[in-house]
Amino acid sequence: MRRLAELQREFDKRGVQVLTVSTDKPGVIQKKRGVHRLKARMLSDRNLAVTDAFGLRNQLIHSGPPGDDVEALPVPTTLLVNSDGKVLWIDQAENYQRRSGPEVVMAALQTHLDAP
Repeated sequence: MRRLAELQREFDKRGVQVLTVSTDKPGVIQKKRGVHRLKARMLSDRNLAVTDAFGLRNQLIHSGPPGDDVEALPVPTTLLVNSDGKVLWIDQAENYQRRSGPEVVMAALQTHLDAP
């Protein structure tokens, strides 16, 4: 999320609300809130409802980390969704450690939100 924090002004300028969805427990998410500067609503998806609704269940990793009771992990994904719920842009990573870089997200904002 630190990678997106540098885009906070761009998000604010465009009225973009950032939501994060994680399989982490709510208490773990709460502890992580202070680690970054991104203004985001952080949600827990322990039962994978959001993950499955968007078809993001990772088919290569079939369980969560050791000691965690989550049954699967999502594919790392960045979505740009409009206020009607329509997905305008999606970027996924095969490597769970890779996320969309700020330059990729900025290009998506310009293409989908700044176009006349």
